[in-house]
Amino acid sequence: MKEDRYPLTGMRFTDSTRRGKARCEIGWNWRPAPLPDYDLWYVVSGRGRMQIGNRSYDIRKGSCFVVHPGDEPHAEQDLEDRLTVIYIHFNMEDVSGLPSGTNIDAKLRTGTGSEELLPERVVYLDETYDFEMLLHRTLECLYRKQLWAADEFDCLMKQIFISLYRFRQKAGSPSSLSKKQTQAVLRVIHRIHEGAWHRFPHEELARLVSLSPAYLSKIFKTYTGVSLKEYMTRIRLERAMHLLTETSMNVSQVSDALGYSSIYLFSKQFKRHYGAPPSSYALSAVQSRPHL
Repeated sequence: MKEDRYPLTGMRFTDSTRRGKARCEIGWNWRPAPLPDYDLWYVVSGRGRMQIGNRSYDIRKGSCFVVHPGDEPHAEQDLEDRLTVIYIHFNMEDVSGLPSGTNIDAKLRTGTGSEELLPERVVYLDETYDFEMLLHRTLECLYRKQLWAADEFDCLMKQIFISLYRFRQKAGSPSSLSKKQTQAVLRVIHRIHEGAWHRFPHEELARLVSLSPAYLSKIFKTYTGVSLKEYMTRIRLERAMHLLTETSMNVSQVSDALGYSSIYLFSKQFKRHYGAPPSSYALSAVQSRPHL
């Protein structure tokens, strides 16, 4: 499966000095002149309406707006449920080496030629905790102005936009999972990584998250794109590669440690995955010791 190209490759986020977190005052409404920069405008709590151009948007907890340069936004809040917002103004620099003067949005276009930096202007997030932590870290980075703060700001903003793009992709996918389903899959993934040496029956993993084996297999493949069996095999073989190349364990010891019934089966599976037998990766300069 071809992976979508990240739209912000070759771009760098720079601070535009205006940022903060505020509870909007009684009588507040937002109607700035056309913006000279971008504004990431996130709703921590409260309700209201946002107008950008000829589009009207609902404002609610988890709304993340990206207002573009030249936009003339108009926002009002519900006086019975006043807004608390985080806002971060920023600019973008091209560091890709394209000719100067090229339109920024053109540089941000994906391979389809139809995307730009959040063209619909808003993403409604239903999982807000991690995202808000990123926003608070970004504000802290700007306030403290420590060494390499500009680089840290660029990295954090890229993480923020990666999160926004993923939420957009999830919202547009007919097979997207609920928060509860996602948490179940992530718990199973954590268990698989934690016990790569163990051959987990599907029933055992299903009991871990109180689901039937068939239902777990279905939502697991929706989330990861591969079957539960294939995923477990991949993790065991990645662990095998680590043990062969970074420890003194030999092929037989690795096969035993990872629960394979025979070296033949282990070698066959390893070669199918990596294209070479495990013996070609084993450390030859270090004498093997018994695996305890």
